[in-house]
Amino acid sequence: MFNLFRNKPLLDEETRQWLFDAYAWALSSFGSDFFYEDTTLVTPTKEHFPIEVNSRSGMAGAIFGQLVHYAGMQNWPLALVELTPDYEQAYPSSTNYNGIPRGSATALSLEGDIQAFQITYSPDLTRDPSVLTTVIARQLATHLASASDAPGPGNKELHGHLVDLLAIFMGFGLFLTNNAVFIRRGCSGCGTPVHATGFLSEDQMTYALAIFCHLKKIPNKDILPHLKSPLRPLLKKMLKEINNSSEIEHLTHITTTIKLASSTK
Repeated sequence: MFNLFRNKPLLDEETRQWLFDAYAWALSSFGSDFFYEDTTLVTPTKEHFPIEVNSRSGMAGAIFGQLVHYAGMQNWPLALVELTPDYEQAYPSSTNYNGIPRGSATALSLEGDIQAFQITYSPDLTRDPSVLTTVIARQLATHLASASDAPGPGNKELHGHLVDLLAIFMGFGLFLTNNAVFIRRGCSGCGTPVHATGFLSEDQMTYALAIFCHLKKIPNKDILPHLKSPLRPLLKKMLKEINNSSEIEHLTHITTTIKLASSTK
């Protein structure tokens, strides 16, 4: 009868384990040293986006530049491209890569006619900079995921979920969580206005954000003001659950040193 008084897990066990396994993959593949020393919980504030522009395209470019910096992908050949009706995605024929995924020591170049990975955005997203930030962050995570030799947990059907997790791991969790579902502005009469920006559910993204904040030892006062108010009580419950879990202890013992590798190349 005492089972009646036990708190039920906030997510099902299979989902929780996948999130922890995905974090273990990310820490192993992209440098626990970079994560702990250089990764920032990026907030929708002027502190992280000191942007002053007078055009929508200028705003998109400025957001893109900030995100590339926070992702540690400043040495990747990346180009922001506005989607047009005649746009066709172009891919490089091959890449040269030194095996260091993030930071100033990354060396990655493309061969062939395509000289940059294209990060695309729809002009209408400039009406909502937070959603635009989410869309760009997911694309950066997609490209970063491709740099890992080790497959992430799960099968190919979970690749989109893994990209969401990686974007949160890269510091963009507030944006992904706040925009897990959103109402497209200017969509009156266009059908269903509610859209999802990723593959993880809102609760799953919140849990992934909680893992990030626990590992980075970020206090609630630096998180909650930037999180949607309905999710704040949930995040606090998740942080408490994670603090008492054995899986989080395993993550703290994962050490990979891409910085050390870069200093010896």
